[in-house]
Amino acid sequence: MPGLGWEDWTAAKVDPDRLPTDWGWKVTRPSGRGFDDDPIDYAACLRDRRSILIEETPGVPLRRRKQPWHRAAPHASSASYLPFTTEIPFGLWIMSLAPNDDEEHSGRTWGQRMWSQVPAWWALGPQGRTAAALLARLEKLTWDEVLTLRRSYNKAWPTEREDPAWYEAQDLAASASRATLKNTLIKHTETALDRTARSHSKRIRGFSDEQKAACFAAAALAIEDLSPSLAHRLLGPLRLALGDVHTYPVPSWAHSQ
Repeated sequence: MPGLGWEDWTAAKVDPDRLPTDWGWKVTRPSGRGFDDDPIDYAACLRDRRSILIEETPGVPLRRRKQPWHRAAPHASSASYLPFTTEIPFGLWIMSLAPNDDEEHSGRTWGQRMWSQVPAWWALGPQGRTAAALLARLEKLTWDEVLTLRRSYNKAWPTEREDPAWYEAQDLAASASRATLKNTLIKHTETALDRTARSHSKRIRGFSDEQKAACFAAAALAIEDLSPSLAHRLLGPLRLALGDVHTYPVPSWAHSQ
């Protein structure tokens, strides 16, 4: 499973090289309840060892002949990639799909079974703990800190000597199968910064210096284990404004399992 090699699989009691094809991932609220209009308490289902019927619409079971990963309730995916949610914080689970013994012409109904809750930071990459800490810090910025972040970009990289680190990171992420992870961390970062701006009745412009400073940090954490020196360059603007990201406290939801 490319990109999923950093986890402590012992905690989940799963061999990643032998995951059954009908196993996968699910993200929920940290409590185990679903997001938005999904009312299911997945933590309770794990505790009670209950299978969860997949429905086409409320009260109407979904029938398919093949594994219905694209319909396996919101925020679920197969084992080969992790589902994305803009919700922070979140919980991460290992689940499986199993057909029920009720074959009809249109197919069988399917159930979800929750196997284990695993640390949420797994979904954020090799530097997942630090990435979670970055998101938590961005969510708590004062507007003065946002303005400091804006100014730090030009201080770190004046126009006359702009660093090509961003383009180098793009190439490295693509060659090392980290592009999806990089894009995920950038999206999380943009969302966190936007939420902070709204809390101050402000807005963040696309490609603004404050957005670039934060997103460069997200890109750095996607490739830091591959090239620490490149990550250090990308983290420059954030470091000038808010200090060393590696010293930020890791939020409790990132460790929940």
